[in-house]
Amino acid sequence: MNTTKCNEWVARDKKVLAPTQHLSYFPLVVEHAKDDMIYDEDGNGFIDFLSSASSLNLGSCNDVVTKALKEQLEKFTQYSIAYTYGRTSIEYAERLASVYPGGGDVKVVFGNCGSDANDAAVKFARAYTGRTKIITFINGYHGNTFGASSMTTVTTRMRKGMGPFLPDIYCFPFFGNNVPDEECEKNCLMEIERAFSTYLVAEEVAAVIIEPVQGDAGLIPAHPIFMKKLYALCKKYGILFISEEVQQAFFRTGKWFAIENYGIVPDGIIMGKSVGGSLTLGAFMARSEIMDTLPAPAHLFTLGGNAMACTAGMAAFDYMKGEEFQGILARNTEIMNRRLKQLEEKFPELVAGNQGIAMSRGIIISKKGEDGERTPDSDGTFKILYRSYEKGLLVISLAANILRIQPPLNIKAENLEKGFDILEESISEYLNGQISDDVMQFRQGW
Repeated sequence: MNTTKCNEWVARDKKVLAPTQHLSYFPLVVEHAKDDMIYDEDGNGFIDFLSSASSLNLGSCNDVVTKALKEQLEKFTQYSIAYTYGRTSIEYAERLASVYPGGGDVKVVFGNCGSDANDAAVKFARAYTGRTKIITFINGYHGNTFGASSMTTVTTRMRKGMGPFLPDIYCFPFFGNNVPDEECEKNCLMEIERAFSTYLVAEEVAAVIIEPVQGDAGLIPAHPIFMKKLYALCKKYGILFISEEVQQAFFRTGKWFAIENYGIVPDGIIMGKSVGGSLTLGAFMARSEIMDTLPAPAHLFTLGGNAMACTAGMAAFDYMKGEEFQGILARNTEIMNRRLKQLEEKFPELVAGNQGIAMSRGIIISKKGEDGERTPDSDGTFKILYRSYEKGLLVISLAANILRIQPPLNIKAENLEKGFDILEESISEYLNGQISDDVMQFRQGW
């Protein structure tokens, strides 16, 4: 595999870009991309199992989105809605409001990304309730603006040397669906209830902000019992229940929003990544009485809700509502489920299972010892993903030993199958000792 040009670009990158800009796994410099394929500066092609961190749910340069963007480009790219009004932001907000779980009277505020949408949730929750405290969960990822970083607990690398952070943020254990029902029923709220009885006044908590599927923790869905009990606790104390959907919204889990898998009607929804239809956009959507509490410019950005991003978002939204997309999604979800099951059956000594929902999945890589106990295999995980890269598949890891499987939702069936074929080949070669330790020099990811 020739990576000469890519290596040259990486060397130039190191001279001018801060190292914090990258969580690199390999020297992949994107030259162009189309749908479910990525091509580097050396002409190597890769099946996309990352979707630009789930920000390209319809893949790269989707025809429907590209057509809409070209038409908008001929009109104007952006003019700040801080001082004017914009047809595209109005129409897109109407569309988003139309699919709010449970319906009702809701409004939207646009920003630039999922991080500032998390900030918006904190601002509006505090303003509406008159309370200051926010509850989040251990191993949650909310973003890299200061408020979002204050709520993020997935790695100390996002906190070390940058404090003090936003006050009144309280983090508690997250209970995934891998926890036994009996244990979840008994323990899932124990730490929160203990806090409420000792040091955290429940009536001073403005909101609970939770990812229904913890993304960067390893694509772990919340346990249904945990979500039900947590929601009931919020109702008991008048605490807003806010669903953080930056990574999982827009059919990544088979529905518009991941929270719909739990039958819960949230007080607010945080969006980012694919909300912009491939362009940078953030949004917070909540009941109108919540959204009416802050005056301008309490949460306002010059380019927030710009015409290009809203146009792309609308084009993607409209396509996702259609029968063609829904049929493709159902087909690909079936393929995903089948191939994941086959991996577990073929490699029981290494593939411990998978977690996630629909088209947002994590493959658990752990060695099985003679005693039957499993040990996370982080080195093996990296070797597998690097060999996959060498074979033409773009896949990364999370939480040390989880392979992140998030292809475009409309990936071609043959490429989805081929991507899993490559994974199988790479796992086999790792188990057979055919992947050199030399590849570990490229390891810089999570």
